Amino acid sequence: MWSVDRLAGVYAYLAVIFRAAILIFQSLILGGVIFIAYALRQAPDTSSLKVAAVRAKSVRLLRLSGFCLAAAQALCLLVNCRVLISGAGLSIADVIGANFVIAASIAIGSGLLVALVPADSPRKMGPVLLLSLVILASTVMTNHAAARMDSRFSLIFLTAFHLAAAGAWIGGLPYLRISISEVPDEIAYTLAKRFSLIATISVLAIAISGAATASRYVDSTTAVYGTSYGVMLCAKTCLFVALLILGGLNHEAIRKLSPANFAPRLKRCVEAEIAIGITVLLAAASLTSQPPAVDLKADRVSLSVIYERMRPTWPRLKTPDVKDISGATRHTVEETTGGTASLSAADVAAYTNTASDKAWSEYNHNWVGLMLLTMGVLALLSRTGRLSIARHWPLGFLALALFIFVRADPENWPLGPNGFWESFDQIEVVQHRAAAALVVAFAAFEWRVQRDKARSSFAPLVFPAVCVIGGALLLTHTHALANSKDQLLAELSHTPLAILAVLAGSMRWLELRLPSPDRKIPARLWPVCFMLIGALLVTYKEG
Repeated sequence: MWSVDRLAGVYAYLAVIFRAAILIFQSLILGGVIFIAYALRQAPDTSSLKVAAVRAKSVRLLRLSGFCLAAAQALCLLVNCRVLISGAGLSIADVIGANFVIAASIAIGSGLLVALVPADSPRKMGPVLLLSLVILASTVMTNHAAARMDSRFSLIFLTAFHLAAAGAWIGGLPYLRISISEVPDEIAYTLAKRFSLIATISVLAIAISGAATASRYVDSTTAVYGTSYGVMLCAKTCLFVALLILGGLNHEAIRKLSPANFAPRLKRCVEAEIAIGITVLLAAASLTSQPPAVDLKADRVSLSVIYERMRPTWPRLKTPDVKDISGATRHTVEETTGGTASLSAADVAAYTNTASDKAWSEYNHNWVGLMLLTMGVLALLSRTGRLSIARHWPLGFLALALFIFVRADPENWPLGPNGFWESFDQIEVVQHRAAAALVVAFAAFEWRVQRDKARSSFAPLVFPAVCVIGGALLLTHTHALANSKDQLLAELSHTPLAILAVLAGSMRWLELRLPSPDRKIPARLWPVCFMLIGALLVTYKEG
């Protein structure tokens, strides 16, 4: 059983994951209700059986989303209560009337009702629509808007409007993907046009409400780049723009292409939209876990500090000796306390990185950057067909995975005194080892794909999936640092990498899935994303 300190050490990360899951399933409920009620209404008689099958699948997804939302809310509620009761010494009676408990209870009950209430026709969607609005209200109850003292009601309205629009668009994409695969091209064309109208209205609503809300939470240009909230807002905006470009291409395809030609292209672009859309919701979850920038007047990072940290320099190619870096924090704490103390986030933050610690980290990042830059160049060359050996570029990821596993956490096995299993209570270690495992999986599958040895249609899709998942993990990457400026500078370096990884995975997915005439641009773009990731890491510095 984990101690309270250990739970508190990983809670910040878990909170983002729970929040993201809640936003995803909430969006699926909102998007599903709108799609079933509007896009699937009054289909032509010749397609009634097909549309009925689509409606049945859509209702199943809607019900599953209700169950999953209830489960995510229950899990989040349990962890919240566990931390407050054990950490703050509160009783169950003290906690049970809290705002977050009431909101979670409402969402859990509404999610279960969504899964149980009949919704097999557009006419029966009224109760489910009402439940989806209740779920939306429960989310807003625990949002930044509800906690504000100034402009509370206008912020609550804008936040609800923003979440509803995001749900209608992003949450409706999986239902659109189900539909266009099940019905004839002519009917798919009609459904896509209807959803295009939903998406267009939603985009306008998201842009207006997002800009209005951001103006209340971000008080100056300095707050945009000088606070964690501002950085995550920029990340969300970049991903939103990428999603908007894909959506615009789909809109143009619907408008210009014939029904027989647009469906294959639309299916694949919608798949990429779903991946980026989920990442947008993850960024939104990360954003809500940060205090608004307007409340952080002190310790904002200046442009001169950012430039000094981010400016290009020659990479560090020589590593300090492992004996020169700081001792394992766990063992230092135990020696200080004279016993076996639990390792908490406060323990980690209490020990400042030395010059050797920073040099060790810079060496790791710079060499990873050189590896990725090299592999990106080889991947781009492999697209030309002029250098046959370039197709073996995925093997470089095996060396990368080994490098991450050995050097990412020198306090732990095999370099440090902490045992292999002992160190899993540190969320940053878990993230690094998960990244190494993902890299190994990618290398194994993608090397077979590049050599045309993969017989399964699933194998080529591992690479884009790993890229998107890796980027999403990096977007939620946390550092337990005492200095908030150091934490922000770390986020400034990691956030662009996460965005580029998600874009690389999405472009590779499109290269594999689009019809042959449409593959050229994404086939060139994803290696460039890899090269940009490598270039950013090559110049990474910590001080």
